[in-house]
Amino acid sequence: MSGHCDEALAQLYTYLDGELDEVAFTRIRAHIEECHPCGGAYAFEERLRVVVRQRLQEEVPEEVVARLRAVVARLCR
Repeated sequence: MSGHCDEALAQLYTYLDGELDEVAFTRIRAHIEECHPCGGAYAFEERLRVVVRQRLQEEVPEEVVARLRAVVARLCR
């Protein structure tokens, strides 16, 4: 792994969050496009964010909510 990989991976979350300045964004983007291992790490993290976002939007069945409330009530007694 090169110094460029270290930088790209260290800034991956900041990159994904869109919090890099234009110069750093361009540098990291170019590296991710050229480096297969870093591109793979980027693709994994990007997909993980999509899956987590989708799961957070799903409704929890009322049965599960009721069971959780019962457990919490029992623990608070």
